[in-house]
Amino acid sequence: MSCGVPQGSVLGPLLWNIGYDWALRADFPPGLGVICYADDTLVTARGANFQEAARLATGGVSLVVGRIEALGLRVALDKTEALLFHGPRRGPPPGASIVVNSVLVPVRAQMKYLGLILDGRWLFDEHFRQLAPKLVGAASALGRLLPNMGGPSVATRRLYTGVVRSMVLYGAPVWAAALTAQNRVRLWRPQRVMAVRAIRGYRTVSTEVACALAGTPPWDLEAEVLAEVYRRVADYRAESGFRPPPEDVREWREAARRATMARWSFRLETPRAGFAAVEALQPVIAEWAGRQHGTLSFRLTQVLSGHGCFGKYLHTVARRELSPACHHCDCSEDSAQHTLAVCPAWAAQRRALTAVIGVDLSLPAVVRSMAGSDSCFTAVATFCEVVISRKEAAERAREDDLHSDPIRRRRTGRRRPAYHSLMPP
Repeated sequence: MSCGVPQGSVLGPLLWNIGYDWALRADFPPGLGVICYADDTLVTARGANFQEAARLATGGVSLVVGRIEALGLRVALDKTEALLFHGPRRGPPPGASIVVNSVLVPVRAQMKYLGLILDGRWLFDEHFRQLAPKLVGAASALGRLLPNMGGPSVATRRLYTGVVRSMVLYGAPVWAAALTAQNRVRLWRPQRVMAVRAIRGYRTVSTEVACALAGTPPWDLEAEVLAEVYRRVADYRAESGFRPPPEDVREWREAARRATMARWSFRLETPRAGFAAVEALQPVIAEWAGRQHGTLSFRLTQVLSGHGCFGKYLHTVARRELSPACHHCDCSEDSAQHTLAVCPAWAAQRRALTAVIGVDLSLPAVVRSMAGSDSCFTAVATFCEVVISRKEAAERAREDDLHSDPIRRRRTGRRRPAYHSLMPP
């Protein structure tokens, strides 16, 4: 080729497809296939053993390279990679390779193709091992832009979460069925970071509680949705030769999402942490995730998650109090449920709350009412804003009191570990 159109022009992709199509329409022998994405060409060869597959691949690659060069294009053979897909006991022999135009191409354990790192066992361990640090880095960088107090709106927080989600779910229809337990854990960490920032929660909130409050199903389950829709579209095209109607695709996607919500609800029946919050959210998780009203605030999340300005949390998790007792009454344990339903210091605010949502102030009943009504959601949020802000003011006063126990005094940075030694065993 001696001339062409400018890069990025409208005609560029069309003219490339017309010209390159000839290279893909050779009379290939049985067992040989060619897959092309733009100028990235993949030759597949299938055989009963490595030797048979290697002979077929060598001839097939030479044929494809010859047709590409006949178009006046050059192939960078030094960038060519080879990979053998095999079972658990049928790996390539030591030093395995194929020869393409006198260039030796070794058979490697992994190969990067279109952003996915493929391996011979189709396990994608190396793909997720390399992807995990990038996800955590992106989630941490975006998380620093999302403070608990103030900061971007809910829509912006969802947008940032979607950025990391897109990085995770790239190629999901390919690897979803092969997702291992270890790789699921690699997905949970960045999702937890973004979910905690989305709900304006404490960093100690568990993954399950953060995702449930944010209304975002675990990303490994969302990968199954994409894989199911992709499978249905592929089956339809294989049977009819045409793309499925958009309304059918929407119906398949909705059915897959309903199945995902059911699997998520089933998974939440046996949580690993945050038992009270998960127990309240699990029965209404579909309604909670699909609601169109109410936004979580920093203080509302404290009450729903149990991680916040409560004696129990400050004693057992934050290690900022010598006991879990309530400072506003004589109760021996100040928890989120105690603040919400029992503590007499907040009786006036509680009367205003029960006038809207009813007298049942158990966390499951409160969450159920919030999921079903905007007015109930607003009433609970108002109660939390008033009560928790006063509890925070009282806590700051205790921190600033020079006569208080040293464990209560405000500290930051490297001084914090030194105070942990002051806690009783």
